[in-house]
Amino acid sequence: MALFLGLLILVAQTRAEPAKVPTPSELAGDYAYAGQREKDEAAIKAKVDAATADMSRMVSKRAMPRLESTTQIPQKVMIAHQGSSVTFKMDDHVVTVPEQGGSVPVTTPLGETADASLDVKTATLLQSVAKTGGQKRNAFRFNAAGQLVMDVRITNSKLASPVTFSLVYARVNP
Repeated sequence: MALFLGLLILVAQTRAEPAKVPTPSELAGDYAYAGQREKDEAAIKAKVDAATADMSRMVSKRAMPRLESTTQIPQKVMIAHQGSSVTFKMDDHVVTVPEQGGSVPVTTPLGETADASLDVKTATLLQSVAKTGGQKRNAFRFNAAGQLVMDVRITNSKLASPVTFSLVYARVNP
């Protein structure tokens, strides 16, 4: 009985404390990838393989370069909050969006035009490519160790399921 009550209290405490969404100012900083590259790459590949397993060979041939581009693990992430805009730099790819919503056109690493926006309520950078119907969401949060976690979700009507994964980054020069 005591174990049950202890478990009940733990569950109640867990539910009572929703994760705090970081503000752009709290996110601002330079980060270095702190995960296990081989393990993360293998997990991402498995999710891409599952999402594309039912595709025809021709569709898969066009989809794979896009998926490979959007599932690359950035070695460095820089987030800057300046005035009313927020800039995200992942390795050499830079996206600057208005802090208070609204989308702006950006160029993807594949040279396609996408709409990008920031949802400050969820700390999510959203990039949508109308031409392909693809969407990539990068939601940012801090884990218990204070590391930046980027939760990635890639969707497209041609995928059997979304491709989702999380990457961990340590702040550089805190």
